[in-house]
Formats: sequence, C-alpha cells, structure tokens
Amino acid sequence: MCYSDLAETIYIYGGLARMELNTISIRYEGDFDALAKRLRINEDCEDEFREVYEDCLKIARPKGVFTECSVSQEGRETIVGGRRFDSRVLSMNFKGLSRVFPYVISCGRELYDFARATEDPLCRYWIDGISEAALRVVGARLRKAVQETYGLGHINSVNPGSLRDFPLSCQRPLFDLLGDGPDEIGLELTPTFLMLPYKSGSGIYFESEARYENCMLCPRIDCPGRRMPYDEEMLAVYGIESPQERPQSVCGRAPYA
Repeated sequence: MCYSDLAETIYIYGGLARMELNTISIRYEGDFDALAKRLRINEDCEDEFREVYEDCLKIARPKGVFTECSVSQEGRETIVGGRRFDSRVLSMNFKGLSRVFPYVISCGRELYDFARATEDPLCRYWIDGISEAALRVVGARLRKAVQETYGLGHINSVNPGSLRDFPLSCQRPLFDLLGDGPDEIGLELTPTFLMLPYKSGSGIYFESEARYENCMLCPRIDCPGRRMPYDEEMLAVYGIESPQERPQSVCGRAPYA
C-alpha cells in the first residue's frame, strides 16, 4: 500500500473525541501526455515544459490525513467528534450512521514552494497544473485507503465551501477534528479558511449505498468540476432553501459552548 498509519493517538476537546490519525504520502509519477494536452502545450514550448515537468516529478510528494469520528444527531444539529454542525446536508447524509471520516489532502508543500520560488508566470501556471493533477491522484489514493482501513463499501464526501448549507467556515472545526495531522503534512488554514498549499482539499467521507454529489444541490452551471447535474427537486428532499436565499449555517460550535 502507499500509505502508513501514524502511531499516534490525539485527544481533543477535553477528551470528547479520541482519534488515531492515518496519513498517506505518495511519489507522484505524472502523465506527460495527459498534462501536455490539458495545459495545451505546443511544439514551441514542449522542451521547456518537459524540463519543468521533470523538476516537479523529482520533488512531488502529495499527502493526506484521515481519521474516524463518531457521529450523532441532536435536534437539527449533527455532532461529529464532539463538534456541532448546523447543516441539513450533513443531517440528511449522516442520518443513521455511527461514524464518519474527516480528511484533508494536499499537492504537498514541495510543489507549492517550488511554484512560489518560480518567477516566470508561464512556468508557475504549469506547476499549478501539475500540482492539481498530483492532488487528484492522492485524493483517489486516500479514498481507497479510507475504504480499506475501515472496511467500507461505497463512500461519498461532503466538502466545506461547496454549498451554502456547509460553508467554508466549517474548515476550522474539520481541521480541529484532525488534530496535528494537517500541520504534519504542511497544510495551513488561513484566517479566511482557505488552505495553503492552494491545491488542497478537505471533506468528510460517509458510507452510503446511494450516490451523493454536492453538485446536485449547487446551481453553478459553469463549474468546471461538475460531476452531476443540478437538481432543484433535491433541495426539497434535503429540506434546504434556494442557494440564493439561505443564510450561512453555523458550524463547528463546541457542544457545550
């Protein structure tokens, strides 16, 4: 396997949650032809791109962290690992479950620092594209690792910031659920809840036979990452208002705050 367990137990929130963190760190092997096509590399710049590509492959180490947390519901709130979330999306998707699996993934600090140290805007654009590809690969590896580690079948993910019902501010409690894990892989959360490196992702995996995608509840038609069409009828199923009308949810309160 391409992942290893951290021999570490972390206590958070006064002992409300006890976690064993799991990390993955892989060597990104790349796909030159696929990247060249995606980034529209022509013959005039192919040699220069290949040099940047090979430099990236020498250092690229995309990473991720995941864990298992208890989940329960109290009224309209969902409690994950001792943190309360006021979100209908979480409430509906986690209904009847006893555990869920928070995670973060990153292209790795190595590629991020390499891009920051590069002055040529075109080369930075290429490194950014390579970083995004590395993120997709480690994301797929982590998903498989979650399934194998906990003996799960089909899993779906909910992601902070993808919907107004589960806003970007929920990054903070999600990071808290992972203890020191994000720091150990060089992942930083800014005061505005963005992640550094920029090519990073976060979410909570949950087991379900039915397929769920955030896209079903998101009306942004021009989204390049769309995986399923927007279904306005699903808003009623989840009991949430139109994305244009619903206020930001309250996320991440300590259970007795």
